[in-house]
Amino acid sequence: MLYNNSALVTHFSMVTLNKRTLVQYMQIIGILGVINLLLSLYMAFGDIESGTCDINATLSCTSVIKSEYGKIFGVPVSYYGITWNLVLLYCIWRIYLEDKVPAFVTTIFIWCSIGIGFVFYFIAAELIIGKICPFCTLVHIINVALMYLVFQVYCQLKSPPPLFLVANSLKSFIVTVLLVHLMLILFVNGGNTNGGVGGGIIINGINKKITNESFSQCLTRMNMVMFGSSSCGACMNQKKLFMLPGKDETESPWHYIKFIECQDSDRNFKEECEKWGIKRYPTWHKFENDYKSSENKILETHSGVMGIAELSKMSGCQYPLKENNSNENENNDNDNEKDKIINRN
Repeated sequence: MLYNNSALVTHFSMVTLNKRTLVQYMQIIGILGVINLLLSLYMAFGDIESGTCDINATLSCTSVIKSEYGKIFGVPVSYYGITWNLVLLYCIWRIYLEDKVPAFVTTIFIWCSIGIGFVFYFIAAELIIGKICPFCTLVHIINVALMYLVFQVYCQLKSPPPLFLVANSLKSFIVTVLLVHLMLILFVNGGNTNGGVGGGIIINGINKKITNESFSQCLTRMNMVMFGSSSCGACMNQKKLFMLPGKDETESPWHYIKFIECQDSDRNFKEECEKWGIKRYPTWHKFENDYKSSENKILETHSGVMGIAELSKMSGCQYPLKENNSNENENNDNDNEKDKIINRN
């Protein structure tokens, strides 16, 4: 059969499904695409470390998303999820407009096939890491459902157009999609290069450099205890808040933090965590008395990673002074000392 570009400008007549049925398919695909987009947005910009998606050491979104497999070309996979769903929704919109229906149906079929490739990639990553990302699994299920629905529509094309004709007909659209992803890769990697000014690590908008030993000691004095697991990704991110670059645990403020390992082989630790109702990692408890006390009372609790401001509010410990403020105070003290010496003379 001979094909030409005009054949791709046809409307619903190139599909054996009637218009109503095709529209219903597109509506279902569109709804699933919107749900997928919302999940991707949450995993990209939401507070996944708050405990919403970190159920335990095995079921943890943070452990998977923040792992080395959570990025491709330096870009978080969730970002690709956002662009993938936006492209899908755009194609559905064009089909609604009855514009190049065979071409866009073919494009969606290819696009969903790429999505299934990402599903296999992430499942393999989860197997390697030994963790399961609940929200990612939900996205995988939706992607499989999308692939099934799109395949049903694609099979109803009277004569699926060759790929070279689809590419020629939608060349401006394809080039735009490629350029957007290239710009995304350059932008994210450029941001990562410039983001680490001074070697500090930013967590929840707070530079960990302002976390000092006195603040960590205060947390312990105020009976703040962190329950978690050394294999929990969110717990590791919380720990980074108290670690110094190039230093081990004993040389960082972390060694002042009271940390209870809930996944230790020691049964006593597990029973201890069960005793205090620990269901998600990390969980902070503020106790009425010293943690060693046999009888104690929980005054306040929080599940998920916390920043300096949140820890300060919950514990009652003051913010540690920033470097600039400390230097200003030192200069003021030196000026006062000089004035005293002058007055004595």
